[in-house]
Amino acid sequence: MNRQNAKAVRRLFSLLPALLLAAAPAFCDVLPSGGDYQLQGSVIDSGGGGKLAGGEYSVKSSIGQNSMPPNLGLTSGGVYSNRIGFDNPPHFTYQGKLPVVLTAAAGFRLNLPSNSVSKELFDITLNKDPVAQPISVDPGKITNANEKIVYNDGGWSQLYANNISEMAIFDEQSFYTEALGSRGTLTFQYKDDNDDGILDGSNPPVRIGSLEAWILDQSVDAWVKMPAIVSDPATKLLTVPFGLPGVYALLGTQDLSVKNVKAYPVPFRPNGPQAGIGQGQTGTESGGITFDNLPQAGTITIFTLDGRQVKKITIPDNMFIQKLTWDVKTSSGEKVASGVYIWRIVAGPNSKTGKLMVIW
Repeated sequence: MNRQNAKAVRRLFSLLPALLLAAAPAFCDVLPSGGDYQLQGSVIDSGGGGKLAGGEYSVKSSIGQNSMPPNLGLTSGGVYSNRIGFDNPPHFTYQGKLPVVLTAAAGFRLNLPSNSVSKELFDITLNKDPVAQPISVDPGKITNANEKIVYNDGGWSQLYANNISEMAIFDEQSFYTEALGSRGTLTFQYKDDNDDGILDGSNPPVRIGSLEAWILDQSVDAWVKMPAIVSDPATKLLTVPFGLPGVYALLGTQDLSVKNVKAYPVPFRPNGPQAGIGQGQTGTESGGITFDNLPQAGTITIFTLDGRQVKKITIPDNMFIQKLTWDVKTSSGEKVASGVYIWRIVAGPNSKTGKLMVIW
């Protein structure tokens, strides 16, 4: 090598550190897939791109770096940082200026807009078992909150394992506990595999329509109800606002709604030309009058038009079936007379009134 070439090489090497520093955001290592969640790559993104999925998690819009040049033998792929090799539950690294999309197979999905967290770089952990494996929240607070809500609202509000998640945001210095700069959304997926309208495995039966999202108020060890943005029975998803790290849960209540209660057939005419139990028919004596879409507790009272009570029916607690039948008899067991009657259903603070017509 002549002197001139040697000088050029030395000049190039003297500039190399500066060149690497200037290009640092575009350089990143890649780890092979592996681990329980099958996502163990380094931070690999060009500032946007598709979502990578594997195992129980999928993520998008992570820290925003390119991979090393191909001639160094490294490959790019993905937009996430999942360090399951070091942390369980896994931590996902994000950059504050980019949006967050994090999905877990248990049915949780977190979406945050850009600049929602006032940190340049932060981690998110989605912890599906904060009672047995807490991250930042004292599990005793969860237990206390559960005991309170079951005591006040009954067994329908008890917590089931698949319906809780701790969402922690942190960096190397501390956990992020303040409200986010811009709210995102948190989506739960509940289980009703047989489409019977009852939360799978619940006892007493939790009706899907009574499910609500709650956040743990750590200051008083209590669950606080959150407003639903979207409830989609077709996909079994419930979406709520997300503006604060913490513990979130889906809890049921005893269903005391009366808005959809109806009685049929009206008129009830078991001996008429259209007698029968099919659509548009007027009923049979053995079939009686059906009250449908009932709450899980309450009473149905039948009155004459002048206000005399004819029959009072108690809706049993824990009722799974939403129907009850009135045999069209008085409390003393006699057939009611032909005429018009008023029915009134009362369930907790809710009530509804309707009319019946009986023609023998």
